[in-house]
Amino acid sequence: GTGICSGEGGMLPEEHAENSRYFYELASARFGWSLDKVKDVQAFHFKGGQGAKTGTGGHLPGNKVVGKIAQVRELPEGQPAVSPATFIDLETVDDFRRVADEVRDISGGIPIGFKLSAQHIEDDIDFALAVGVDYIILDGRGGGTGAAPEIFKKNISVPTIPALARARKHLDQLGCDDITLIITGGLRTESDFVKALALGADGVAVSNAALQAIGCLGMRACHTNNCPVGIATQKKHLRARLIIDKSAEQLKNYFEATVHLMQVLARACGHTHLNQFSIDDLTTYNRDMAYLTGIPYGGVVPL
Repeated sequence: GTGICSGEGGMLPEEHAENSRYFYELASARFGWSLDKVKDVQAFHFKGGQGAKTGTGGHLPGNKVVGKIAQVRELPEGQPAVSPATFIDLETVDDFRRVADEVRDISGGIPIGFKLSAQHIEDDIDFALAVGVDYIILDGRGGGTGAAPEIFKKNISVPTIPALARARKHLDQLGCDDITLIITGGLRTESDFVKALALGADGVAVSNAALQAIGCLGMRACHTNNCPVGIATQKKHLRARLIIDKSAEQLKNYFEATVHLMQVLARACGHTHLNQFSIDDLTTYNRDMAYLTGIPYGGVVPL
């Protein structure tokens, strides 16, 4: 199945109402945060980092903080939305565990997670496990972002595939079979997703691919408020270009076609379910990739 995440910008009521698998995210700025909201969601997680802009926080210009965005983030219209690099009031394991316990108590025990950028992978996973999480979202280099500086997008975070391999190895060594590992960061096609599952991911999160499915042209204009197709803008004449029903159908087609092709690949590997992929289904002729991931090398001369 497919779920949707609120993101760091808060819970949009209309979006929440239309989704039966809703992940509520708490990020450093706490935009629109309310503990009461976890009563009616299916999962909750902390945002500890984002692969494309680790350690830098965020800045949404004031000309975009209008209408629904201002309402959901609980900010005056026109005021820039600034996210600090880290949580101001949460620092230790005990701090995060206290919030996690409150969420579990008031929600009736929904799954608790931690979104991590792929940096000090093993240490960060250990921290999340000490908090008592049920799932981990790992975001590697290659993932999308609306407006992170190029110097960050191209130079920080461990690339997604080796990051996934390290995370899976670490969780396995700790015997954490009950922890769900969700990978994200530049994965867009059915073959990307199948390879991720084979490397040990339990699920895959997408953002940029979904945006492209609904009409994003990759103009790199998100931060300018001049998105030509009406997705990342608050200008009414540009927003009118986004035909909601058509875009929703395109997104539906993307997900359905992707899952169908994943099933085709599963059958080709002799599997009856998408959860049966393993590293034994993979091989590589790239020595570096074999070293980085543990995927069997397909050449004659051994590594």
